[in-house]
Amino acid sequence: MQNRSYTPGYSVPVLSFMEQRTAESHAGFFLPQLLPGWRLLDAGCGPGTITLGLARKVHPGPVIGIDLEESQFAKARKQAEQEDLNIEFHTANISHLPFSDGYFDAVFSHALLQHLTDPEAALAELHRVLKPGGLLGVRAGDMGGTLIDAEGEGPAQGLAAYLAKSEKGGGDPYIGRKLGRLMRKAGFMVEGVSASYEVITESLRRIGPSLAVQFAIPEKEHGLEAEDDPPFVALAWCEAIGRAR
Repeated sequence: MQNRSYTPGYSVPVLSFMEQRTAESHAGFFLPQLLPGWRLLDAGCGPGTITLGLARKVHPGPVIGIDLEESQFAKARKQAEQEDLNIEFHTANISHLPFSDGYFDAVFSHALLQHLTDPEAALAELHRVLKPGGLLGVRAGDMGGTLIDAEGEGPAQGLAAYLAKSEKGGGDPYIGRKLGRLMRKAGFMVEGVSASYEVITESLRRIGPSLAVQFAIPEKEHGLEAEDDPPFVALAWCEAIGRAR
């Protein structure tokens, strides 16, 4: 059974933070591999902003985005209708996908594996629903590479608390560095592994205390103010591309 505990939660500020993600900014390593007409799955699609970009790339091919929280999809569904994109959003558990073997030409997954109790089983399930030679693109965080610069110890303490919460929930906050190995164990031929950083200091300031408190950024009654001197915070991401055998 996969972990149903999503460490950051689904508050409005957290969703606002995730809605800033696009296919260009967070799936750029994967986009050039996609072809028009492909059937694609976005596993763990969140609010669907990345899914929209993937759908534009494979249009008119069908795209399905799945996640555990139905309330996330509303804005993306409306945007897909406005652009006449061929997208469906559904709630589903990655450990038991409701699709037949070899159903998809490509699968993408962003920031999901680190929250699962059994990421190997999830990758095996993604392999099952890909046709032979089908493409998988995965991006996962690695909190062991987080960069923080601050005057006090608060941000480091906030990061330690976040890591403890994630591990208690059964996730692996250091899974990014393991992607290639885990994909090979799940039966994929790994074609490339890379790493990148995302600076989120200003994003944390904009979305308010719900997420910023995880890094102990100073806050006022109405959120973070411009005169505060925020710490520098950069998240480490690892990316991998593979093909189903």
